Amino acid sequence: MEETNCEVVSDSLSQARKANGTSSSGSSNGNEALKYQGRKTSRATSEQRRRIILEAALRIVVRDGVRGVRHRAVAKEADVPLSATTYYFKDISDLITDTFTLFVEMGAEKFKAFWEESDTKLQEALALLDGQHPACLSQEVRQVFVGKMVDLAVHYIVAQLKDHRDYLIAERSFQLECLRNENLRPVAFNHQSYLLNSLESFFGRVGSEQPAIDAQLFAAVIMQVEYQSMVQSGDELDTDMIRDRLVRQISLMLK
Repeated sequence: MEETNCEVVSDSLSQARKANGTSSSGSSNGNEALKYQGRKTSRATSEQRRRIILEAALRIVVRDGVRGVRHRAVAKEADVPLSATTYYFKDISDLITDTFTLFVEMGAEKFKAFWEESDTKLQEALALLDGQHPACLSQEVRQVFVGKMVDLAVHYIVAQLKDHRDYLIAERSFQLECLRNENLRPVAFNHQSYLLNSLESFFGRVGSEQPAIDAQLFAAVIMQVEYQSMVQSGDELDTDMIRDRLVRQISLMLK
């Protein structure tokens, strides 16, 4: 068995974070490639109406799925003339793509706010490493470190399920539509990058040899736990199930 290198090379990790555009909290700017497809607006009133239309379309996605987005349905939901939706969006494809783009922008702001809110707790957890690989910590300190990481992840997931359930429903609706509509895939890739870049930065900071793969695996666990929690019967969240899975996953990744 290979001996674990107990020194985390902080200089290399700092350079990697700068290259990825990540902050000390792990958040990143991934919306540079986001572009709206519909008619461009220059006046504030026009942009406001355009936003109202997109927000109405997003409500329809949550309620009826992406296939429920039609010009007449959106105009009715937004309480605007049908001519307004066809003016800003020449076809349904542009309307759906721009609705997804708005969703991604809103999600990025929400995710950024979470990292900023959690930065103090994250720094407290990272301070436990004291420049070492997690595998080199004493069992007691290692358990405390894993516990703090799990607390952050559980807080994020529970907040999503309790306060942003509509967001999760829309997210899965768009993911399904990406299988049918290849025009949405670049937007989906951008959306995915917010979470993956942040997780990759984190796993790199704690000495992971394959932070990108660990980020993908952990993101998959989060999505599976969120989905299972949404479809389970009853109003109470099974936080024990959520915590047990995250403890197992994080413990395996930090070996």
